[in-house]
Formats: sequence, structure tokens, C-alpha cells
Amino acid sequence: MELEWKTSEEWSKLCKHVVLDPDGWDRKNFRFSWHEEKITKEEFEKRFCQSTCQFSGPIYDKDRKVFLTIWKEEVS
Repeated sequence: MELEWKTSEEWSKLCKHVVLDPDGWDRKNFRFSWHEEKITKEEFEKRFCQSTCQFSGPIYDKDRKVFLTIWKEEVS
């Protein structure tokens, strides 16, 4: 399977939640890190988890005991 590369700005549009404080991104060169640097979905998820985010819904299903996806729809 070939990896898909997008900018963080592009990945964020597919994400259900909003990054408020981008601690996971290069803050000294944020413009490049968010708008130009191409990263994989997995790298976006890693950086997302290191940041302060606003969640627009539940992130854990207590009945199934699983964490829910951060994506609006399943992103391959």
C-alpha cells in the first residue's frame, strides 16, 4: 500500500477535531510545518496527539471500550 502525503492543513480538513495549540508541529517555522510540509496520516495523528485540541464529539466508546477515530470519515 502506497502512503498518502498531504500538508497538515489538508489533513486537518479531514479531521473531526480542531488543533488549538499546535505543540506537535515546528513552532519556529509553523507556516512551513503546517501549510507546506507533506506528511503521512500517521505523522499527522502523532502530531495531533501532541497538541492541544478541541474535540467535537466523544473520543472513547465506553460500551465497546475502544478509542474512536479522529477522522470525519475513514481516511486510508
